Amino acid sequence: MYNLEKLSALLGGEIKGDKVQEITGLAPFFQARKGEVTFAAEDKFLMKLGETDATVLVVPELEEYLPDKTYIVVEKNPRELMPILLKFFKKEVMFPIKAIEDSAVIGEGVKIAPNVYIGHGAKIGSDVTIHPNVYIGQDVEIGDGSVIYPNAVIREFCILGKNCILQPGAVIGSDGFGYTKVDGNNIKIEQIGRVILENDVEIGANTTIDRGAIGDTIIKEYTKIDNLVQLGHNGIIGKNCFIISQVGIAGSTEVGDNCTLAGQVGVAGHLKIGDNVVLGAKSGVTGNIAPNQVLSGNPPVSVKEHLRIKASLKKLPELVKKVKKLGKN
Repeated sequence: MYNLEKLSALLGGEIKGDKVQEITGLAPFFQARKGEVTFAAEDKFLMKLGETDATVLVVPELEEYLPDKTYIVVEKNPRELMPILLKFFKKEVMFPIKAIEDSAVIGEGVKIAPNVYIGHGAKIGSDVTIHPNVYIGQDVEIGDGSVIYPNAVIREFCILGKNCILQPGAVIGSDGFGYTKVDGNNIKIEQIGRVILENDVEIGANTTIDRGAIGDTIIKEYTKIDNLVQLGHNGIIGKNCFIISQVGIAGSTEVGDNCTLAGQVGVAGHLKIGDNVVLGAKSGVTGNIAPNQVLSGNPPVSVKEHLRIKASLKKLPELVKKVKKLGKN
């Protein structure tokens, strides 16, 4: 539990509405539950204050306030206060003391190689195989039958389901690339969410999956992710997807079920890709994509149209010459 008045004082805010004494945590606007805090900085959220279940809202000064909510009213844009807000809610991470901490719970049939660290409160299911030089952080959970290959890192509070595979060098739960401008300077925003891998997910070598800033990054069951992939914070990848090598997906983007993103596809943040979408290699995605399509290019178009465009480009030098001749006549 967290104290509301202490949080308000840190933010330099004023409490309005029902003065609850305790709050349970911080959550994204539309995912927040009763007892939690969220914030609204932009109009798209300020106009929908009644659509969040959060008990406490951090907001700028408003003309009117909805009943049955508690507000921390701040002078600055609430987004500028994010470093303070997230630091307040960040859980303490205990420093390593021994290779396998006493509070870790190890299931039956677990194989643990030399030079493995298993953190405070970690829970390792049955028949898990952990290869050398693996780091498993505080309160991590790993489901039955999972295999963690050498030099993989699973940072604090992350969850792996059953039969997951992490190839060598995979990093689960690294900090997302979260910063905000405060007085003209780039200030780090603490990343207090988790990464959740559902059952039968495989993560390739040297792939990095960022933890959520607020809330979680989620990879759903049976999705397979290749080597050298970067997934930003708070992304959601659906079931049975293939994410091929060197794909980069920016934060807060949602990919539907049964999608394939071929090599070197780049996807901007805060987008939604529907179910059953195939994106050809090197596609660049800057807008939402409806389901049930096979696309390629930058911006993505149908594969047939993309091939026609590429064929036309070969004729461009000849076309330029013809235009120049016409200009001289």
